[in-house]
Amino acid sequence: MVEHNTTDSRSLPASEPVTTRRTRSLRSREMHDIQDDVPHHATDRRQPDRVNVALEHARLCARIADDNRARDILLLDLRQATPLVDFFVIVTAASRRQNNAIAIEIDQEMKKLGEAKLGIEGSEEGRWTLIDYGDFVVHVFSPEDRAFYALEDIWGDAPRLDWQEPAAKSPAEPRDEPVR
Repeated sequence: MVEHNTTDSRSLPASEPVTTRRTRSLRSREMHDIQDDVPHHATDRRQPDRVNVALEHARLCARIADDNRARDILLLDLRQATPLVDFFVIVTAASRRQNNAIAIEIDQEMKKLGEAKLGIEGSEEGRWTLIDYGDFVVHVFSPEDRAFYALEDIWGDAPRLDWQEPAAKSPAEPRDEPVR
């Protein structure tokens, strides 16, 4: 018969704190949900307007990154390249703190819009944070990791889309009306 060691950190005396990499990791996850509660229709492609909503949300993510001073922002249209995802948003953050701020702000804004994330990876390291929303994926890279992984080169055939607000149109010229 095999005996199992049932001693865990909860059974240790309070005077002996147990701090391991795993407990630190679990604590950091409490602040940052890995996955939202995802309704079964979150990635349902039967909704005719879903791709337009995904594109607008991807553009919004790019603008949020821009507002947080991200660099080299790209929005790639992957619909013809893969059936797995429609759009990639790829940005570069200068520091781990900036990477984290961009990811948190994007996540908060998408939650307000009802966009459930399927997962988030790499936010603890701050070198490459990936936020998966099903129809679009946001990649926040450090400069070194962006150069190393070169997603825009891997997906080089994918069209690059404009993510910025259309330029404000100048007001219409007043018409010359005859004087009566």
